[in-house]
Amino acid sequence: MLLDNIEKITINDIIENLRERMHSLAVSYGLSHPQVLEASQLLDHEISKYYHQLRNH
Repeated sequence: MLLDNIEKITINDIIENLRERMHSLAVSYGLSHPQVLEASQLLDHEISKYYHQLRNH
């Protein structure tokens, strides 16, 4: 159970860091810049992994 909680914290941290990075890039370059789109895709991927893990536990 403790490992599950540590894993969720780590995933939450990753998601939050990616969200902050995407926001920063969007402010700097605009929403349609390739770096912003790539950051968005990475964020979507991590969120999908998070929800997948929630369903399986």
